[in-house]
Amino acid sequence: MPFHHVLLALESEPTKLRCVLTDLTEEDLKAKFLRPYRKGQNIFCGNEVIPASQIRKLHIVRTAHENEVERSALQERSFNEIQEFNRQSDSIVSINPGRGYDPEDILEVGEDVTATFVSGSLGYAVVPTPVVEFLNNQWVVTIGVNQRRKLSTSQRPNVSTFLVC
Repeated sequence: MPFHHVLLALESEPTKLRCVLTDLTEEDLKAKFLRPYRKGQNIFCGNEVIPASQIRKLHIVRTAHENEVERSALQERSFNEIQEFNRQSDSIVSINPGRGYDPEDILEVGEDVTATFVSGSLGYAVVPTPVVEFLNNQWVVTIGVNQRRKLSTSQRPNVSTFLVC
């Protein structure tokens, strides 16, 4: 059974990916992330609410095993690569923990399937109501005043809609 992981970069740190949802089945992915994303709604991740409007970058990664198992295998491969480098090098020694210790490293071991699940920008699946479709028609002109404060019924400006024929 494949597992899906969602990595996001938010407006506050547009270059830093965060792994926000891990080890999801395809059904969980659709319910917890894809439906809200397609509707432009906020994303709930554990005890955090991520405003959908803050999302700047998105990756959906598919792996054969759970997050911890995949990253553990990456840590071991990375450690072996560093050891091999140190054995073969006469003068340079690499001292670092390697890869696989950050949740975002799941991107290295999995397959990026973002394009399979997301075919548009945030909120692309929102279906406009018939009234919105009518008002957005190229033959309809709406004339009115945009007021930011609430007005009582007697204070509201007159708005007229004309159908141009």
